[in-house]
Amino acid sequence: MTEPNVAYFPGNEPPDEDLWADFPAETTGPRPVGTNSQDYLNACVDLLERELLDSTALDSIQPLEPVIADVLFRDTLARVYGASGTFKSFMTLDFAGCVGTGIDWHGQAVTQGPVIYLVAEGIRGIRKRVRAWEQHHGRRMTGVHFLPRPVQAMDSEWLVLIELCRRRRPALVVIDTQARVTVGVEENSNTEMGRVVHRMEELRAASEACVLLVHHTGHDGDRGRGATAVKGALQTELGVERKGSSLLDTTITLKTGKQKDDEELGDVVFGLHQVALRGEAKEDGSPVTSIVLVPLDPVSQPQARTGQQGRVEEIAAALDAADVPLEWGRDRVRRRASALGIQGRNDLFTEVIEYRRNRANHLSPNLSPDPEGTGQDE
Repeated sequence: MTEPNVAYFPGNEPPDEDLWADFPAETTGPRPVGTNSQDYLNACVDLLERELLDSTALDSIQPLEPVIADVLFRDTLARVYGASGTFKSFMTLDFAGCVGTGIDWHGQAVTQGPVIYLVAEGIRGIRKRVRAWEQHHGRRMTGVHFLPRPVQAMDSEWLVLIELCRRRRPALVVIDTQARVTVGVEENSNTEMGRVVHRMEELRAASEACVLLVHHTGHDGDRGRGATAVKGALQTELGVERKGSSLLDTTITLKTGKQKDDEELGDVVFGLHQVALRGEAKEDGSPVTSIVLVPLDPVSQPQARTGQQGRVEEIAAALDAADVPLEWGRDRVRRRASALGIQGRNDLFTEVIEYRRNRANHLSPNLSPDPEGTGQDE
């Protein structure tokens, strides 16, 4: 055969056998019968050459399609990272709920679409979190389907997940967490994590969804833990930070660490609102509660949910869980609260009553309206 036009150094002359006999054929199929390796190489080069684009042809490439404007985009890899206890899974559940239902994500436009959420960690708590989100927003979390177990990225079942997502065509696939679907993989190895990235890319390509990983921080706390190979493949990386230690003084900040081809969203600061799940109580009669994230005005943030107001909201949550009617007066409310183990002065319970009634009439600036007047939002 005719040898390719390659320069060789002394002592590195080409072998006598067919130089291109082992040329890979994965992308173009097997070499046709009766075609020598040089002809096959030429055919492969021709096919690759046809994929070259000049400047004008670049206009045929579709721009990024937002799932959540300035935050997440279809057909991309993204990651949310944060230390343990930063409520990063609450953040991603909020993403999922807004995308599935089509409501704006705290002022950012959303393109509605199906969501598949792999709950690979914290499975027992997901029901409460979803119910709290639903009560807070006054709607069911439609459009979101949960897989309550991990699927290992390097196992054959991952191919089944890929096919499932190819068929269902979700807009968003959440993998919570990266560590739980890569058991046995050395996360500090760029080589091993490069293979994981390839598996995630296969999922992205088949579904054309935004594949969103949830991950933990490294020791320095300012980046995702492990190999840098993952970050290099991401379109979007978001960091979640927490300040404060109690319900009343905690703030959660979402920061954009990377937005490869789009404008970065500024920091978004959230507070915590406790939701008492309607119609549910523990064995001791206390309310079953969970948390939702509520955006804070940065100007008023230091004063948010502190002192008397925080106490009012906590008592209101307990009364909601106990189905205390809104029309009850102060004395009846105080007696019922005392039976629930809640003590306070008359002026505190007067404020609680006013708070609950105002909220039912849609007067609360920080909470979603309650369409049934049952005090579902905290």
